[in-house]
Amino acid sequence: MHKIFRYIAIVLLLILVLASVLFIDLSADVQAQSSKQIDQAESVNTLLADVRYVFRKRYQAHQLHVNETQANSLAGFVQRAKDQASADLNFNDEYIVVSMSYQLINWFDLFANVHVVVKEGKGLEIDSVRIGSVTLPGNWALGIAESIVNSYTNTELATTAISSIDSIQINNKDLTLSLNPLDALLREIKNIETGSVDDNDKILKIRVAHYLRLLDGMYLPPVNADQVSVSLNELLVPLMQEAQTMSQAEGGSATLENEAVLLAVAIYAGHRRFATIVGNMDFALAKIPQLTKKPALANRQDLSLHFIFSAAIKLLSEQGVSVAVGEFKELMDRGEGGSGYSFVDLAADMAGAQFAALAVNPKTAERVQQVLIVADNESAYFPSIEGLEEGMSKAEFTKKYKEVDSSEYQSVVAQIEKRLKDLAVYP
Repeated sequence: MHKIFRYIAIVLLLILVLASVLFIDLSADVQAQSSKQIDQAESVNTLLADVRYVFRKRYQAHQLHVNETQANSLAGFVQRAKDQASADLNFNDEYIVVSMSYQLINWFDLFANVHVVVKEGKGLEIDSVRIGSVTLPGNWALGIAESIVNSYTNTELATTAISSIDSIQINNKDLTLSLNPLDALLREIKNIETGSVDDNDKILKIRVAHYLRLLDGMYLPPVNADQVSVSLNELLVPLMQEAQTMSQAEGGSATLENEAVLLAVAIYAGHRRFATIVGNMDFALAKIPQLTKKPALANRQDLSLHFIFSAAIKLLSEQGVSVAVGEFKELMDRGEGGSGYSFVDLAADMAGAQFAALAVNPKTAERVQQVLIVADNESAYFPSIEGLEEGMSKAEFTKKYKEVDSSEYQSVVAQIEKRLKDLAVYP
């Protein structure tokens, strides 16, 4: 019996070694610089407008046009959000090559390199998929990916998504994606479990519902002539007071209460769609309340929304994603008709992400509560925006800062980071 187990262990080890040799590389195939890719971020504005229109007209067939610049700008955004990943897309006359590299271990040069060749034609046609030194037939690889996604989400999401593509046409640097009506796909997306269904998940929903009820019944002071809206501080302070009380009760958790507070604020003072991501709270809340007039930070409602959205994205994903979203959005705003690049908005994005990170970190969660419950104003957790530039066109931004990885740009980011670390909420 021991010999059998030993042979099995040897076989498994050999398979693991063989898979490592075949599928894992010691260097990244993709050497794309994200700062160069996202320099054309404003080109994505038209694509996002088209996507929103397609979603609104979900019962109709549509065509989406995507060019190589837009595709690589989005690839650059992914790398800004997850620096272990990089991607590059090359458009040819009849096919597109999607190349991706992912560093498997941060401190060691082990990479998964994937190259996917997408063909022009009816439906979604994958010519081939190469992983490391192994090339797989496209249809076979697509079938495996379809099964994995369907199994992981416990839906028919991948199958429905694939069937939503009627055809793909490629003309040099442009792709035309003909789509069938997306109603079935959007309904399938709603079937995905947005979180676990264990007791901890249910407790979080109960806590979020509790804070939403408090927000809905909260008295907010009148706004004077110098204010555009009530300060976000008027919402956060009383909720954090309640959070501290609940945390100190038997079995209480500061991280759980803080997370519930921030998600409730995101739903109430940000956007009610965050409630969909948190999950169904019908068992604890009859109706999702919403604040009609958004609160302000630095007497600006837009900065409060930047802060709230970034905090929520941090809780629902990763901090790097929320900062990358803010940065990419500002680069998009440099284009014609946009509000221009704003380091002020970026500071609000960074502040929201960092605040959420501190609030749910077991080492700092209680400190966040202690600081907030006595905060007279937002300066305890929101930095000064004095001297930060905003409203820059692409030409102005490029002339002064070149690109987002330049020393000039990074010096401003470092200045914002220093202002954040000087806030009372930081340890």
